[in-house]
Amino acid sequence: PRPRPRPPFARAWSGLCPRDRGWPALAGRGSFPVVQAVILAAGKGTRMGGELPKVLHPLAGRPLLAWPLAALAEVGAAPVVVVVGHGAPAVEAAARAHWSGPAAALRFATQREQHGTGHAVACALPAVDEEAGPVLILAGDVPGIRADTLCALADRCHTSSSGLAFAAFEAADPTGYGRVLRDENGDVVAIREQADASASERAVTLCNAGLYAVAPARLARWLPRLGRDNAQGEMYLTDLVALAAAEGRVGLCVIDEAEAAGVNTPEQLAALERRWPPRPTP
Repeated sequence: PRPRPRPPFARAWSGLCPRDRGWPALAGRGSFPVVQAVILAAGKGTRMGGELPKVLHPLAGRPLLAWPLAALAEVGAAPVVVVVGHGAPAVEAAARAHWSGPAAALRFATQREQHGTGHAVACALPAVDEEAGPVLILAGDVPGIRADTLCALADRCHTSSSGLAFAAFEAADPTGYGRVLRDENGDVVAIREQADASASERAVTLCNAGLYAVAPARLARWLPRLGRDNAQGEMYLTDLVALAAAEGRVGLCVIDEAEAAGVNTPEQLAALERRWPPRPTP
């Protein structure tokens, strides 16, 4: 029988991306996997100073948010759901101005109260297609993420038995980052935020990059299980990793620290500007 047409926003991944992987959720849509995405862009960025939303601070002549949007457009992600909060009208306008994919593929979800990264993704969940491919989750203030990394992560999600993969990096100074915890076999079992980590866990230098790919049906099942019993009293998205590890092997992509660099202060933004675009460490 002739295959059904693919969704209007779907397109073949570029040569960077895996093909013919037999993605079960996309049976009948051809052999090209479709990814969707959630970008976290609701924070105010208090340490940046002023009222400008953090994701709108400029880097190389474009707002921070424009860079992950460009990577998602390159891989043909649809839908792309931008979670907005502080300065929502300005963030939405900037996203539309810098989105190069089909206009109808760009969606927005509002996080009216800030209860953590897990809560932000939960706000976006109604706009996610549970029957489509992996959901890429990334931060709007991490501009260096590349399209080939997104593709590799989605592929690792598909081949993992847990339905979840994430990116990590070896940190020269891990202070402030979530630590990747592994068992005696080297399998990932959890991510521990620094505020909740023990002394031995803080000695770990493999750190969470805040970039995930999750099977959408499992994401919908796991998000309601995220609690707020932690040092910050928030719903940590990182807790998805322990839930996934309880059901199978978690996929892991180790990327360069420069690619994972985020922006929390004007000094970090200035440092990133000086070395932009990021280059892998030799």
